[in-house]
Amino acid sequence: MSNSTSLSHPPKPLTILHTSDWHLGRRLYGQLRYHEFEAFLAWLTQTLQQYEVDVLIVAGDVFDTMTPSNKAQALYYEFLGVVSKSHCDHVVVVAGNHDSPTFLDAPANVLKALNVHVIGTACEDVADEVLVLTDSQDQAQCIIAAVPYLRDRDVRSAQAGESGADKDANLLAGIHEHYAKVAQVAKAKQAKLIAQQQRHIPLIATGHLFAAGGATTADDGVRELYVGSLGKISADMFDECFDYVALGHLHVPQKVGGREHIRYSGSPIAMGFGEANQTKQVLLVQFGQNLASDSLKERIQERIQERVQERIEEASTASQIPTASQISAKPSHTLTTPAAGAAANLSQADLFCGDLFDDWLEPTSNQPSQLQTHADSTADSISQLDKQHKPDEALATKTLHITADNTMQIIAVTVPCFQQLLPISGDINHILQSLQQLPHTKPIWIEVAYTGDEIVSDLREQIHAAVAGTPFEVLKIKNHQVRNKVLKAQSTHETLQDLDEMQVFERCLVANKVAESQRPSLREAYAQIVYQIHHDDSMAE
Repeated sequence: MSNSTSLSHPPKPLTILHTSDWHLGRRLYGQLRYHEFEAFLAWLTQTLQQYEVDVLIVAGDVFDTMTPSNKAQALYYEFLGVVSKSHCDHVVVVAGNHDSPTFLDAPANVLKALNVHVIGTACEDVADEVLVLTDSQDQAQCIIAAVPYLRDRDVRSAQAGESGADKDANLLAGIHEHYAKVAQVAKAKQAKLIAQQQRHIPLIATGHLFAAGGATTADDGVRELYVGSLGKISADMFDECFDYVALGHLHVPQKVGGREHIRYSGSPIAMGFGEANQTKQVLLVQFGQNLASDSLKERIQERIQERVQERIEEASTASQIPTASQISAKPSHTLTTPAAGAAANLSQADLFCGDLFDDWLEPTSNQPSQLQTHADSTADSISQLDKQHKPDEALATKTLHITADNTMQIIAVTVPCFQQLLPISGDINHILQSLQQLPHTKPIWIEVAYTGDEIVSDLREQIHAAVAGTPFEVLKIKNHQVRNKVLKAQSTHETLQDLDEMQVFERCLVANKVAESQRPSLREAYAQIVYQIHHDDSMAE
């Protein structure tokens, strides 16, 4: 990573905001979520203005499908229109594996007039992926190597007789070669600009990929990007010239291979109940001089203090909650004075925004790649509802990294929770008790997993009766006792809802008595077909 301090610096630090994996249009168990997407984009617009962000990077999976709904498209274009009129100078959008490259590319020339730069398809000439962004004075701000999700056909030519291992090796070599070519072009442009302007020009790369050791959750919908090569892309693939690498695809915020400057921002909205207890974030990346004392951190702290004071005054007026000077210093103390709406049950930690990032997980070599969900601990899950930060709560931030020479810093900004999710797991008594303990002032979406040993014939009826007249909505009831019995018996009552594509294929292999020796090659061929279905651009002509 290059970051010269001997060169002169621009008068104002460059502020970049990194986000990804919006998945506009995504549903949760059939439930529409447009109110969450609208709220997030409104919050993001405010955040861009508040921190005077110069460049917004969206690292893939803007939409959840290659054929997004009209509503999802409207949200996307309305947001870009608003941002184009704001302080933000540039927006850089690259396609993810869920996006249609041709769909994103179609309005690219029009959007360029709004300083929105879209790269949906990997370019034949990689120089077209290297963007030099300038400010209103036509001075170079940074160079973005805007690399989208690289599809198999973008980086590898199929050859007759290739083995699975050969395909993997050639695919990874193709991805590495693509980034190497982009880095070469970017470094040449950077050297030219440095010679002209006599200051360091930050070099940023994007990517939508699955890095080795990356952490996921069980129900986040993250697809295998390449058949047989999941999780094999390492941090070493990125040239050291890149000051920062903005990644998308994994929904858990994390750094890659212990490299502070290679990061996933994570999804801003929980995509499934397995993500319900995660602290969602976007990343502010700033380049300049003496950033440890820069005004960005001061503006963040000022905003936090303003919002804290507003909340204290609102709560105090509504229900005589003590002022800041009257509150005990113990962070765990909960204010029990009755209050209305969002002011109810405020804790000092809520009011004063302590370190809310302790539950952000950084994968290590000893950590499994898939995070365990909290569905098996309902008490913990209920307590975690208070950690699902609501839109009216004070803004929480954390400095994740600052270079030794204070010329680059990475700050995480908490994304509020716009729809609370709660997984509940246990026997029927535990489930019903947990539902009774929930505060009735909050609309909550609930996933219930029955794990008891007894057969409860009216399980669904009891659960729905328990939430009748409340703001709760049970989106899914999983009866593991019945499901396990069905699976063990290989009953004909087994439904497609209980199985994924590969499990259905395995049932077909068994039903047709296919020889064990033939099954590996058939599995690989089937996996290739499923991959093509998920990744072929259905919007292309």
